[in-house]
Amino acid sequence: MTVSEGEAHGWRARWVGRENERRRTAYDAALQAWRRRDEELRQLYCAAEEPVRPAETPAGLPVRLDDDEVVLAVQPAAEIVEATARHTPDLPTAELTVVPVEDTRRSRRRSKGARVVDAGMAVVTDRRLIVVGRDEQQEWPYARLAGVAHHPEEPFTLLHPDGPGRIRGVWVPRAAASTFRLLLTVAYADATGARAALLDRLDDAVMAHWLDQPPTPSPATPADAPLTARLVRPALVAAVAVALAIAAVVSVVHGSVPDRPVIGMDVDRGTGVDPTDRGLPPSSTGLGTPARSAVPHTTGTTSGQLPGAAPVTAATTSAAPTPTADPSPAQPSPQPTETTSSPPAPSGTPSPTEVDRCGAPANPYGYNYCGGSYIYDPAPDVCTWFDCVENLWSGKGYLVQCKDGLISRTGMQRGPCSGHDGTRRPVYI
Repeated sequence: MTVSEGEAHGWRARWVGRENERRRTAYDAALQAWRRRDEELRQLYCAAEEPVRPAETPAGLPVRLDDDEVVLAVQPAAEIVEATARHTPDLPTAELTVVPVEDTRRSRRRSKGARVVDAGMAVVTDRRLIVVGRDEQQEWPYARLAGVAHHPEEPFTLLHPDGPGRIRGVWVPRAAASTFRLLLTVAYADATGARAALLDRLDDAVMAHWLDQPPTPSPATPADAPLTARLVRPALVAAVAVALAIAAVVSVVHGSVPDRPVIGMDVDRGTGVDPTDRGLPPSSTGLGTPARSAVPHTTGTTSGQLPGAAPVTAATTSAAPTPTADPSPAQPSPQPTETTSSPPAPSGTPSPTEVDRCGAPANPYGYNYCGGSYIYDPAPDVCTWFDCVENLWSGKGYLVQCKDGLISRTGMQRGPCSGHDGTRRPVYI
């Protein structure tokens, strides 16, 4: 990352060096985190393809198993958690996928929507999940579940019942969460005949993460250096601000009002805010930067006009004159100077620039195939703008595009694009 616009000298050169180093460090950290996540997702996909192997059953297991029931995993340290409400934004939704626990490097915390009710041992079999606690034994047969929901940041999984009732789940240590979640989800998928749909979801997750690579930062240039970087000591900026605030308070207390408004500080030999920009309301340009108002302004001023005063336009000169004090007889009244105004803005609004949606049809919601956030709550009239599958609203996840071009939704029993050649890519907003 080097300077690309001319040679920098002095304080601008020092700022460019510091800024480029900061951007490089931030990019390296983001790229390293992205690579770790990519490796985790690919390992999960490969492990989900392999057949599940029975675990070694420890002696004295306090669980009564059926004759042909197979133990897949035993987690000695586990806790039973219970959702405080069925619909809580802080809790994950049921979805047929495996979510690796993100390394947030925070101390262990509990979600506000879940509370611990018991602790004990968790046993995963090919038919059910069993947690033997101190006070009770809780079990979840896979055939009676509507889905599993893994929290992305905390190592617990909720198991949604197929019908009304309390939503409970199991918490395991963070170090064992990835393996435990994989075995539990694969066992649930095998018991419900959804192993192929699970692999499709994992493949979609790998592809979505691959398209979400951190962008390479552009190099800083001397023209980007802010004027505040010219100060040798950053504390001087705070001192100047405090001094100005004190001066303003003293002026108000003593009744001293300046004869014209303060536009800005001249800290770079005349570089400052254009006084003629006073009163011009900013307008959105679509790029997050305020734009100049389309109201025309004059290119000249009347003789004797203060620099901070409002510009004189043809409309103001045609209005009634403002009464002034009687001039001294020895002083002739100033002659008005001719003013010129820019031509009026053309009527009508220019058509907006066409937005690249990466193949998605035009729609008023900004839905696209390029990138962004998953759409878990699509608009009710989404099928007016997209071609949708018939059972779109039976899903509980986010919008995806099938390989035949139709729009579907994840969280369905047989997968989002079952019968439509598989899933192609997510729909973003």
